[in-house]
Amino acid sequence: MPLAEVGFPIPLRRVFDYKIPPALDKSVRPGHRVWAPFGRRARQMGIVLRLHEPEAGGLSPSDLKELDGLVEPEPVLESRDLALAHWMSQRTACSLGEALFTVFPLGRRQPPKRPSSRPLRVKESPTPFQPTADQSNALKALLPALGSNDHHRFLLQGVAASGKTEVYRRVISAALETGRGALLLVPEIGLTPQMEDRLRGWFGETLEIWHSEMADGERWRVWRRVREGTARVIVGPRSALFLPMAPLGTIILDEEHDTSYKQDNTPHYHARDMGEEKARLHGALFILGSATPSLETHVRAQKGEIQRLVLSRRVENRPFPTVRLVDMRKEGWYFSDSLVSALRERLERGEQSMLFLNRRGYSTHMECQGCGWVARCPNCQVSLVLHRPTAGPATLRCHSCDHAAPLPNPCPACSGPLFKMSGRGTQRVAADVASLFPKARILRWDRDAVAGRHGHERIYREVNEGRADMIIGTQMIAQGHDFPHLTLVGVLDADRSLSFPDFRAAERTFQLLMQVAGRAGRAERPGEVLIQTRHPDHYALRAAADRNFDAFATNEMAYRQESAYPPFTRMTHVLIRARTEKSAEEGSETFVRWMEDGPPLIGAVYLGPAPAFHRVKAGWAQWQVVLKSSLECFSPMMARANSFVPPTGVGVGLDVDPEGMA
Repeated sequence: MPLAEVGFPIPLRRVFDYKIPPALDKSVRPGHRVWAPFGRRARQMGIVLRLHEPEAGGLSPSDLKELDGLVEPEPVLESRDLALAHWMSQRTACSLGEALFTVFPLGRRQPPKRPSSRPLRVKESPTPFQPTADQSNALKALLPALGSNDHHRFLLQGVAASGKTEVYRRVISAALETGRGALLLVPEIGLTPQMEDRLRGWFGETLEIWHSEMADGERWRVWRRVREGTARVIVGPRSALFLPMAPLGTIILDEEHDTSYKQDNTPHYHARDMGEEKARLHGALFILGSATPSLETHVRAQKGEIQRLVLSRRVENRPFPTVRLVDMRKEGWYFSDSLVSALRERLERGEQSMLFLNRRGYSTHMECQGCGWVARCPNCQVSLVLHRPTAGPATLRCHSCDHAAPLPNPCPACSGPLFKMSGRGTQRVAADVASLFPKARILRWDRDAVAGRHGHERIYREVNEGRADMIIGTQMIAQGHDFPHLTLVGVLDADRSLSFPDFRAAERTFQLLMQVAGRAGRAERPGEVLIQTRHPDHYALRAAADRNFDAFATNEMAYRQESAYPPFTRMTHVLIRARTEKSAEEGSETFVRWMEDGPPLIGAVYLGPAPAFHRVKAGWAQWQVVLKSSLECFSPMMARANSFVPPTGVGVGLDVDPEGMA
């Protein structure tokens, strides 16, 4: 009697055997979603990993529960998907069940009763494009590698406006000509409308868009089209990687350095790692694209593990924008005179300007002037951010757990009437710009402004069609957008990301500045970038102003090597959570003792325990431990960490190769 081994979307690092009832005996296959009794639940959704005969020493089949039924008549995962889930579980230290339900991008969603449909898109005629010398050289390496039907890895390092998308387009076209499909990943949902505009004319109805703002019925429709082979080109953020494209010719990660490719909850996978492994399983071409590649990718290219292809010039040899560092120690307000003058000049010429501040809301700190009471989140104990929407009442919001509260009046502690507001966000900047330039059409582009379905596309269309004079936004506006009328970029607080308690702070700052600076002057009109800073001599800011990736990488790599940080070591962030501070602290101490017991692990260092960056989050007390090891010691260190059993009431989460410590 064969048994079905089933994984469930729970953090337990084990799978479970079930008897297959006679009615399903010839139906159940690996990759099927099934219903099965689990614990106190009468029905839980799981995914079948394999069928096997009872093993000696295991439970007797008579002691096992039976499967209840199939969720769908056909398996949702094939053998390579199951292999990818196994790899993800090992790579990210998550349970196999959690990995399975991540590799199936619809998770636990139920198939809709009625299939979704949408109107066909008109296939517009593409604009002819003559490749530059750099693009031709890149294609001379990429297209033969694609034609070999083997797994090859490339870094396409191209400056902003150098035409990386055209290289992607030609590689995708070549893949389709061989009967294979393509996955093109972008870091943000906001980039999908532009990418669709550029590719729809070439690929018509074979192109589909995938992202989290889509309704369930639409997501199922796209998944089925990919499964049936009628959709052969997919554009979307990291979850698009797991669509069932087969045969697969290429996987492309645009802006590969972007932190959005790392999932911030379990499983903490990075699309860069998963994409490379999926490409290997499919024998597909794997391309990483960026003007500012991550240092991990940079080191691999230096070692020859990834072949580097360089696009060093802008298309049509358009000039790079001039970049100036504005020393804010000499200014009296957060808008420098130089920036105000430049904004006025662009407005008079009918050109667009962009202001970048990676902080949303109106004010980030509210304090009573009478007693010093501070508006804090009851769940996380962090300062609440004041939001003043265009319509509706002002509210205080937590950017950690999304708790919302009305604006207090008077002070809840002393009944005082006056509050002091400090720390500006994009809403405050928009209000100040409106007071400076009352005739300007001002558009805000941040998470609040794009809330709701199609919010990204709506704002993208407004900017692209010239219906805004000044765009004010967060990181969403920094990446990949190509607006022909945009000639000025102003960075309001370049130092903010430098002060983050993260060893990658300089790298993040350099990448952000390079990306946002690349938005200016991408068409015929020359561009200008003003970076406001109080640290104009910092090497990351100097390198960004000079557009010098190599200079930045040389300085940063020396610091990383001296301090034993990645990519010269491996790190794992361990987050210990409990309902009380005492339990979280004791749980973290127990974890460190566990790691220190047993045979010494040469090359392993344990930092902590210490309170987490967010000491309380959503009602949970949080402590942290950082595991640091040599490259050789990493596997045995993780084996020991994975075998830790936390005390009752304590949760432990492992983030392998973390992108941040918050």
